[in-house]
Amino acid sequence: MKKKKTKKSVVTKVVKKKAVKNKTIVSKRKVKKPIKKTDKELRKIERPFIRYSFIVKSLKVNKNNLVEEIIFEYKGTIVIPKSQKENYNSGSSSVEGVYTIKQNTNNAIFSKDFNFITKQEVVRYLIDNVRSGYILDMRETIKKELMPEYKIITKLPW
Repeated sequence: MKKKKTKKSVVTKVVKKKAVKNKTIVSKRKVKKPIKKTDKELRKIERPFIRYSFIVKSLKVNKNNLVEEIIFEYKGTIVIPKSQKENYNSGSSSVEGVYTIKQNTNNAIFSKDFNFITKQEVVRYLIDNVRSGYILDMRETIKKELMPEYKIITKLPW
């Protein structure tokens, strides 16, 4: 049995366009112009910062090879954005410190021989246990050395 195909009527509408006398097109949308940032605005946005890290210099151990003191260096390195390379000099500064381990410390790191301690374990211990006020003072000392309040300008504008 064959199905009969039925034709559907298609209604078409004719749309007439109005004749345009003036060929200029007026748009209601406002076009945004690209904003050029001045040097002062860039300096406000991109500023150099200092990256801090602990470096373990040496360990002081007792006769049983258990760690008693950690002599460390707290280092700050200035990170300069590409747009500010002309305005700042790269550099680093460090402050040395000593952390004495208490005898009744329950940390597993200091109850085993120093030969089996990893550098990351000691650094993690320092990060967790060095007093925050001490770290802030070290950071302030490094910041004053790397980014002084007064600049000495050798390249004069004239």
